[in-house]
Amino acid sequence: MKILFSTVIIMIMLACNKPADKASVNTDTTASVSVESEVKPDQLITPGKGIGHLTIGLPVDSAITRLGRPDSSDAAMGSALMAWYSKDAGKHRTAVFAGRNMGNEDISRIKKIMVSSPWFRTGDGVATGTLLTDIKRSYTLKQVDDLTARQKGLQVFDDNEKGITFDIDSASGKCTAITVHTAHESPQSYINMH
Repeated sequence: MKILFSTVIIMIMLACNKPADKASVNTDTTASVSVESEVKPDQLITPGKGIGHLTIGLPVDSAITRLGRPDSSDAAMGSALMAWYSKDAGKHRTAVFAGRNMGNEDISRIKKIMVSSPWFRTGDGVATGTLLTDIKRSYTLKQVDDLTARQKGLQVFDDNEKGITFDIDSASGKCTAITVHTAHESPQSYINMH
């Protein structure tokens, strides 16, 4: 009986020390998913919805509460454009375009959100600095005629179905800013965001 009991104990101990089975490893070198590509909620660009903690449709006061007093602002005809600039050397910009539903409610709501910092990115990894050719793999883009942007050497491309716009540097073909707006609505605003 002692021999049987000892044998069972030894087998259990050996089983506990057995190396784990090797999991299958994907050897596909074209796979682009990595731990680094996971986007945190506070830096996520969600087309048609928002960027980070700023959400389309919320009162504009929520942006001021989150980001503080804007570094610049402009207002006209029930609309407002506010911009915040990063304090680092990059001078990245976050801009919020807001408007009131004149005659209905007296609350100014966020309509569009623009960022130029590469820290913000979409779930599939698109950020400022991404080439237009790479952006086109994830979005169905149509060029938007924007004189102000054109005068600054930019081309503007919009995926109206999803509610996202990309400012592209005409010389390099790289994204310089991303704007989120309500899907199926015009990406342009009463006060130009460029």
